[in-house]
Amino acid sequence: MDIIERIVKKHSRKFSLFLIIGILKTILTIGLSWLIIDILGIQSLLGSTIVVTTVFFFTYVSYVMAKVIRPRFLRYSSITITFNVITILLIWFFVDFVGFSGAVSSTIVVAILFILRYIFFEKTGVICHE
Repeated sequence: MDIIERIVKKHSRKFSLFLIIGILKTILTIGLSWLIIDILGIQSLLGSTIVVTTVFFFTYVSYVMAKVIRPRFLRYSSITITFNVITILLIWFFVDFVGFSGAVSSTIVVAILFILRYIFFEKTGVICHE
């Protein structure tokens, strides 16, 4: 139990902020996916690329301002770009091959990759611990 308590104490504040910004990121991703793919009819691969790129910059600035992450743009970018490519490909897969809408696809993908992204940030020293 002591190990679990230390982990929770170490990560609870940062993860809470990461979660709040992540929720805003998710809402923005889903809303923009719905608008660009479902309403405007832009092809899903291009549309999800536009969405993910826009949300990328919003999220980085938000994390740095909230002191969730260290301002290590290159490290943050490499992890985030990797996850964004995975996000784009998975949204494309769910829209074009499974038949889900852009909103449903992005909801599934973003939810699954959220915790994995935090773990990668933690393991690579991007998360800022005070």
